[in-house]
Amino acid sequence: MLEALPPLLGGGNMIDDVRLDGFTCAPVPARFEAGTPAIVEAIGFGAAVDYLNSIGMAAIRRHEMDLTRYALDSLNARFGSEIVIHGPNNVEERGGVISFAFRDLHPHDVSQVLDERNVCVRAGHHCAKPLMRQMGANATVRASMYLYNDHRDIDALCDGLAGATDIFGI
Repeated sequence: MLEALPPLLGGGNMIDDVRLDGFTCAPVPARFEAGTPAIVEAIGFGAAVDYLNSIGMAAIRRHEMDLTRYALDSLNARFGSEIVIHGPNNVEERGGVISFAFRDLHPHDVSQVLDERNVCVRAGHHCAKPLMRQMGANATVRASMYLYNDHRDIDALCDGLAGATDIFGI
């Protein structure tokens, strides 16, 4: 059936032969892969791999664990029972992602408050609705930390959350 199906787009690798009066398609699956291969993307990916290797994945993981520990400690110290952080407290058992509920505020409201303070987070069910149901949550706020973040970003997150009091009076 694929042999009989005409290609949607033309060009690049989907061509087997070209003549003045027409062309023939390459065999499946190439006949459906029109256009230039992702050359720029492959080069960029290679550069990213080289960059990460120059830092060292172990060093990146240590940095991520340090930030996660700092974030867990800062959030708990500053907000105590007003914040529910999902997942293990042991940073060796988790990645640099913290999902949480804050006070009685909807996660989308929290993300809006943080956005207005230039703190980027995600809010929602994060494509994990069965997990949300099991946790008894409709949604969470998710903060992610990586190589390009530092303690100032965690401090900005905490300051932004404290600013929710100004808006919602909670």
